[in-house]
Amino acid sequence: MFTDIEGYTALMQKDELQALSIRKKHRDIFNTATGKCRGELIQYYGDGTLSIFKSSIDAIVCAIEMQRAFQEEPSIPVRIGVHLGDIIRTETDIIGDAVNIASRIESLAVAGSILISDKVNDDLRNQNDIETKYLDVFEFKNVNQTMPVFAIANEGIVVPELSEINGKTKERIGKSFKNFKRKAAIVLLILLGFIVTLLINRNGDGNNDTLKDLSIAVLPFDNMNYDDDSDVFTDGITEDIITHLSKIQHLQVISRASAMHYKNTEKSIRQIAKELDVNYILEGSVRVNNNQVRINANLVDASNDKNLWADNYDNNLVQIFKIQSDVSRDIANALQITLSDTEESRLSNEPTNNPEAYTVFKEAQMFLHRGGGKVEELKKAEDLFKRAIELDPNFCRAYVGVAETYLEYIFWGRESPKKMLELASKPALKALAINANDGGTFGALGAISYYKYDKETAILYLKKAIEINPSYVGAYNKLAWIYTFEGNLELMEENFNKVLKLDPLSPKYIGDMGQTYYYLREFQKAIDKMDEALKVFPKDNMLVWMKASNLSGLGKFQEAIDLYTARSVASNTNWMLGYCYGMVGNHEKARRILEYQLNKSELVYVPPYMIATIYMGLGDVENALTWLEKDYEVGGQGLFFWGLKQDIKFDVLKNEPRFQALLDKTP
Repeated sequence: MFTDIEGYTALMQKDELQALSIRKKHRDIFNTATGKCRGELIQYYGDGTLSIFKSSIDAIVCAIEMQRAFQEEPSIPVRIGVHLGDIIRTETDIIGDAVNIASRIESLAVAGSILISDKVNDDLRNQNDIETKYLDVFEFKNVNQTMPVFAIANEGIVVPELSEINGKTKERIGKSFKNFKRKAAIVLLILLGFIVTLLINRNGDGNNDTLKDLSIAVLPFDNMNYDDDSDVFTDGITEDIITHLSKIQHLQVISRASAMHYKNTEKSIRQIAKELDVNYILEGSVRVNNNQVRINANLVDASNDKNLWADNYDNNLVQIFKIQSDVSRDIANALQITLSDTEESRLSNEPTNNPEAYTVFKEAQMFLHRGGGKVEELKKAEDLFKRAIELDPNFCRAYVGVAETYLEYIFWGRESPKKMLELASKPALKALAINANDGGTFGALGAISYYKYDKETAILYLKKAIEINPSYVGAYNKLAWIYTFEGNLELMEENFNKVLKLDPLSPKYIGDMGQTYYYLREFQKAIDKMDEALKVFPKDNMLVWMKASNLSGLGKFQEAIDLYTARSVASNTNWMLGYCYGMVGNHEKARRILEYQLNKSELVYVPPYMIATIYMGLGDVENALTWLEKDYEVGGQGLFFWGLKQDIKFDVLKNEPRFQALLDKTP
């Protein structure tokens, strides 16, 4: 907590005795209230204070008591700012980002007000005697993150107007997000109703199972129109239901990627549930006819194929969001469900009130989710997300879509990370300004921080994303990578196991886990994992590549070469194949691949790290270092640069000053 007396310096110049009297009253009130609330004074700053508390609640109770006392005559114009975070304590002071942020928040305050960060506000949600009001999202000077700021709104406490706020910030990035009034998505509340009913039935049977035991897969809804345009719309309905369900605490929701494997499947409900390891299946259909839409939903207990709930909903297509509100109200009333304020804000949020923008957005997602990193598909996704924004400038998820598209360019090595991160930051921050309670926004911001090597900020954002969307696969994936580069095998496996529980049929994430094992030098574990996955996906090029990469880690270069050349893509031009050829002494083939990659880099972006790797296979240390330095100049290839310290390919460079200089620039 930071406090200071507004206008104290001017008062000292005008009336020194009055100023000293006011400061004495300020300190007396401060000391009394702080001691009562388990606080500890760290330092006086002339007219201000820095203190710490055992909890956010203690700090806010103390701040309210102080402000009320300060307003008694003779009143003292005090500003207060509070933030929650880790600190480093010295003999005389405390330091850290949390201290800096608290100071910046206090600088926004006006006399009589108490401003707090979103982290403090989250801690206060269940405190009925403490009221807060959202102000805006701010980007603070010298702090590499944006932050929603709230004001304590209890009786007698001043809540500043935005026009009154002038503090240590950059230009404010956006205005207050909308307070959406409508209810949650259609089948979401159908399922919520089912959960409540199920719990009632379980309690009646004496069964003590809780929500945390529930797991569900939403199968792709059937398109009853059988045309491509309706197919995109229908898949969009499925995806939105998954997104909404993933916000429910204690409910494990299988990701879209794994669920879509069962589109048009002939497999039984029981077989699908067994393969996905879930207890319940939600299936349905969508029909669009002359601008009318009918949605059917059916919830099944997979253990006995028993239908637990089913219904149809009809309205015109323009009123698709009204359907959601009507169904939500009907189901909530029927089951006497009372949603908390948090559920209202996280589950009842309409993506947009513009049906055309929504349709364009779903088409953009289709191209983004195809995977494989094809530039033409990423470009289509980017253009469509931007078109959705043109149709609705307050479409938060469309801004997130733009940011995620730019991040895919980085993941697949299609563009300079430095360039793409600059492009991705702007829409991600805009999304945050529109809606500070969207999991996808924090996931995108976490990924951006991850690629920028800002580990602490990345963890903060990713954990916030998981708090909002407990089944957010991408956030667990990024956390797993961060713990990999910390050398923490236990936390890496914990997060990746969560990823694979939520997305069991995603070769991409299985391959990712294989690469993390590579950096942790658990090569055989990775090979075993890839062999297991290749039984399910025998021709998946990424899994084959990951197995070959780990074989190279064991020094089994010829076995790796056999796998690389057996792939259906880049079987003779892959950079790791070039490295392995070099390591077995076949320099001619290695140089052919090197020449191919060098020529390609003159036409399109090729991560310099890949070229450096081929030079390592050829034993050309100088050129390897040169290309690693080039890679850093363009922003680094994300995980590759994070992994330099642990990458066995570069062990021979550890005593090279140029290599050490690169390591000093990475986490």
